[in-house]
Amino acid sequence: MQQLFLVLITLALGLLLTGCRWFDENFGGDVQALDVHTQGIGYQTLWADPIDGEIKAILEKASILMKLEHRPPISLAGLIKRCKMDQDSFKKGLASIGYFKGKIEFHIDDKKDPFQVTIKVTPGLRYRLGSIKVESPGQPQIISMLTTAALEDITQTKMGDIVDLEKVLKGTQRLKKYLQTMGYPFADVEEPEGRVDDAKQTVEVIYTINPQALARIESTHIDGLNNLEESYIQNRVIWKEGEVFDQGKVDKTRRKLLETGLLSSVTITPEKKGNPKDGYQPLTMLVKTSEGAARAVGVGAKFSTSEGIGGHLFWYHNNLARHGQQLGASFQSSKRETKAKLSYDIPDFGKPLQTLKNTAFLLREITRAYTGRTYSVGSSLQHPFNDHFKGAIGLEVEGGRIKRQTVIYRTRLLGIPGELKADFTDDLLDPTRGMKAELKVTPYYGRMGNKNGMVVGSTALSAYLPFATNEIGESRFVWASFVKGGSIFNQPLQAIPPNKRFYAGGSGSVRGYGYQLAGPLDGQSIPEGGRSLIEVGTELRFRTTETTGFVTFVEGCSVETDRIPSLSKGALWGAGVGFRYYSPLGPIRADIAVPMERRKDTSGKRIDAPFQIYLSVGQAF
Repeated sequence: MQQLFLVLITLALGLLLTGCRWFDENFGGDVQALDVHTQGIGYQTLWADPIDGEIKAILEKASILMKLEHRPPISLAGLIKRCKMDQDSFKKGLASIGYFKGKIEFHIDDKKDPFQVTIKVTPGLRYRLGSIKVESPGQPQIISMLTTAALEDITQTKMGDIVDLEKVLKGTQRLKKYLQTMGYPFADVEEPEGRVDDAKQTVEVIYTINPQALARIESTHIDGLNNLEESYIQNRVIWKEGEVFDQGKVDKTRRKLLETGLLSSVTITPEKKGNPKDGYQPLTMLVKTSEGAARAVGVGAKFSTSEGIGGHLFWYHNNLARHGQQLGASFQSSKRETKAKLSYDIPDFGKPLQTLKNTAFLLREITRAYTGRTYSVGSSLQHPFNDHFKGAIGLEVEGGRIKRQTVIYRTRLLGIPGELKADFTDDLLDPTRGMKAELKVTPYYGRMGNKNGMVVGSTALSAYLPFATNEIGESRFVWASFVKGGSIFNQPLQAIPPNKRFYAGGSGSVRGYGYQLAGPLDGQSIPEGGRSLIEVGTELRFRTTETTGFVTFVEGCSVETDRIPSLSKGALWGAGVGFRYYSPLGPIRADIAVPMERRKDTSGKRIDAPFQIYLSVGQAF
């Protein structure tokens, strides 16, 4: 009896497991079968003829035969089922890239071991877009607004393009986004309809739109604030009450709020406020926020062969008085300099988005050109003119004791720094497109030489050009270039304190030369500095994977005792290569650079090292 019972149990388990396997083959397209070690029909798939790489990639991605080749079917019927499933998915795949009349044939050779499944693909003629249209019943203003040219620009498709259904479907979201920027926050765009013309091998694409009512903002409600004043948020809201809704302004407002660092999350939702009136749907803009941590402590580090290891420790409280006032303290140290700094920034000073920055620091420098101790106290009023341009004007008092060889400069200076900045780049630490420029002019008043002041001016321009992108729009190759220049007026070189002169060489300059060494030297190979400076550089950045990349660069400079610099005389050049690791905090860079010319001193000894190494965070420029 016991033996009979065991036999029945074994048979039941066998039938159950076989049934699971049969169910998976015949009904369970998405059902994960148990890993049963039963003898199935092994097979391998082959292409009958060479096929286009784009077609092959799409079909292989869709193929059930290929995905489940390691799990052979239990019967020939199961293998035929897989072929039929592939036939349907292959036709859809071909249609997605414009092959609407493609033919798919499967041949199973059961004389081979394992079975051989040969796939023959005949794609046929490739169709193109014949026209792009919109339909919006009862909304003639939408039809007139979305002309053919406008549709092509919005959906990023054009008449005559090869059909790309993925791109056509993405056009649905692009159209919806466009309508939202034009005042229709609740617009609905249906999945596009395609009308195939076999005679012309074209497809007419039709988007059906229900825009609903044009919306106007009546009020703004801010929720989630505990320690931050509501006026701080209101000052950064771009839209105005009474305006027509614009999704672009909503996105920009959200980005501005997150960039303050005071909020960990921001969600902005338009909500209907009653029924439409006077042709407009009234809206309340609901801004939901979550405040971030007000205090932070951080550390940083860098290294270069000419400056050694440098460390940076900082602390800040970025909401000291409930309106985003930031109190900060930092300490930097390396073999070249030690700096302690206090800062206090007051946002919305005098008017929204205008910031009063107050700083005080103590600085000790030990460089090849000079040694010194300096203190400075100053304030600067920064004003944004728009999203790309901003300016600043300030007042600072500076004093110190600077020593160059046996000469001591005791400085007591009053400066009025002014600057203008323009930034059209896409990222602060790793720009890949656009350009940025800055102009700085600082008149200094104080006893120097035979005159009571001087004017220091400098300018910088950098540009970034992507010329290859991946499938999601990230730049794989970027050509970056910069030019910098500066001049000091109203004083001869020897009367200018050494810490106010121009120097070149090192990180952020000509990397092939050591810190301050890419310029004129005296008889003891000590940098003299200059009254004027010009630097140029170009760098080719290759992003090999999502997190790694390489660069190659060439840079040059000229530091002159005259007021006007020139690269035609005495210019020094350097070149190098580098590695980049793209971390969430920004690119971590490691560069090695060599000087094109290694100078010698009066004894014939080389002044310039054969190479320089740099480790830091962020791109060089």
